[in-house]
Amino acid sequence: LLMKFSSTETAIVPRLAKRYPPGPAPAGAWYVGANGGIVATDRHWNNDGTAWTAQVGYSFNARDSLELEFYADELDFGIDYGLEHQGVALNYRVSNRQPLWDPYFLAGLGAQRFEAPEGQPIESGTDAIAFLGIGGEWELLPPRKLLLRSELRFRYDFNDTDQPGQEGFGDAIFTLGLMLPFGK
Repeated sequence: LLMKFSSTETAIVPRLAKRYPPGPAPAGAWYVGANGGIVATDRHWNNDGTAWTAQVGYSFNARDSLELEFYADELDFGIDYGLEHQGVALNYRVSNRQPLWDPYFLAGLGAQRFEAPEGQPIESGTDAIAFLGIGGEWELLPPRKLLLRSELRFRYDFNDTDQPGQEGFGDAIFTLGLMLPFGK
């Protein structure tokens, strides 16, 4: 099926495509980012601690990108508890470029190290983790020189400490940060 476009449509479409390039960065380009935010643990929706992330990513095409992420958090549960996590994850992102913002879906796998306060039955260890999240990006410096990134994700920790009630748990993590595309 062939469609015929008017001269106005043929002039506007290429300009829109140029003005709104898809994905977190143009295809074949790299990006770096950093976020900060809060962690809500298990069934509670309280701010139980702070989270920090740093990403290096690569855009394969208009919608798919892969990023290596380093993160850390400290959970105090409002009582200065001091549970700390540091981890690394490989995230796959699917972006859906829109004129005013870029919504995306994220899934990732990784490992995290935990350090519990002294006196706990198990004070440190390493566990596998999985992420599922949604987010969005907005241009702060057009054209796509600096982006604001906001994200809500679920982290599942495959905790294997053999302590009653401590086998696997999930956290909600909300972050806000900046992303800088570079390269191609």
